[in-house]
Amino acid sequence: MIISHSHKFVFVKTKKTAGTSIECALAPSLESGDLASPLVEHEPKYRRFSRDFVRILREKDSAIRARNPHLPASVISTHFKEETQGYFSFCVERNPWDKAISAFFFWISKHPADPSKSQEENFWEFAESPRLSFFSDFDSYMDNGAPQVNRILSFENLSDEFSSVTQLVGLPQVTLGGIKAKGEIRPKNSHSLEQFYGPNIDNPAAKRVRSVFAREIEYFGYSPGRS
Repeated sequence: MIISHSHKFVFVKTKKTAGTSIECALAPSLESGDLASPLVEHEPKYRRFSRDFVRILREKDSAIRARNPHLPASVISTHFKEETQGYFSFCVERNPWDKAISAFFFWISKHPADPSKSQEENFWEFAESPRLSFFSDFDSYMDNGAPQVNRILSFENLSDEFSSVTQLVGLPQVTLGGIKAKGEIRPKNSHSLEQFYGPNIDNPAAKRVRSVFAREIEYFGYSPGRS
């Protein structure tokens, strides 16, 4: 999460939607008084924004996980409502079938997969487990069926949509460009949905994705072949 008082915007970071890349792109524009969730990729000169954010948030709510990089939009409405009045807020969402595959590779980068099983078998096991639900962000930016941010960007058209946001908040020079903070985690040959969901995108893993991300699918009209 970033709260930019200098440029009057709020960025709510969702999972597996290039959130770290967006934070890295925006970090050089942070000014005194701005706040940002802790991010290991930040250079030391940016960490003061995170220290201030954690301190201020803990002062407001001692029970909150202030260092969580994926804090929901409700943190703004609950703890920073007055300070961010009139600010432009945004987040990013992604087609769930693709998001689940990205989540799987992120997970196994931290928790090695069973080497005796194929990549597809390990993915099916991941999809069937409770871990997949962790990557649903619907409650991070929605409340009672209404968006809690001004705009939800499409991951599939992120470069253009992010550029339109930076133009809006007065940062036309900020683009994602070639920033791919965690792009090396997912192998380049793993972008075929059929590989993981079967030729008709209807194997148990596909059905599990449809169940876990049912609200995203209904609200945005996602389908396996449509972003």
